[in-house]
Amino acid sequence: MNKNLLFGVIAVVLTACATNKAPQPHDWALDVQTAETREAHNRLAEHYEEIAKTMDADAVEEKAMLDKYIGSPHKYGKEILDIKARSQAMIHDFELAALESRKMAAYHRQLANAAK
Repeated sequence: MNKNLLFGVIAVVLTACATNKAPQPHDWALDVQTAETREAHNRLAEHYEEIAKTMDADAVEEKAMLDKYIGSPHKYGKEILDIKARSQAMIHDFELAALESRKMAAYHRQLANAAK
């Protein structure tokens, strides 16, 4: 279930992060497969760094929401335990997605340095 949530979050973020400058989600997947130049790998590294920054920001936002939930447990009754567990799982997933995106960025920077 957590892997599905993580992939879902990544898919949503990739869709939300798509700009005119960066390749669209279906395009960048092809770019990953066909990247051969230094510029292509650097572009992909930047794209993964942007995803990581977004995931970090989402984790911070979710932590702030969790603090509000915990600060007012009387509003949520027994559901506070479920809310807390779901929030902690989301924070973990966001942090994991950021870490994985940074690994991909580092990998593409390494490929860029090796490319001609």
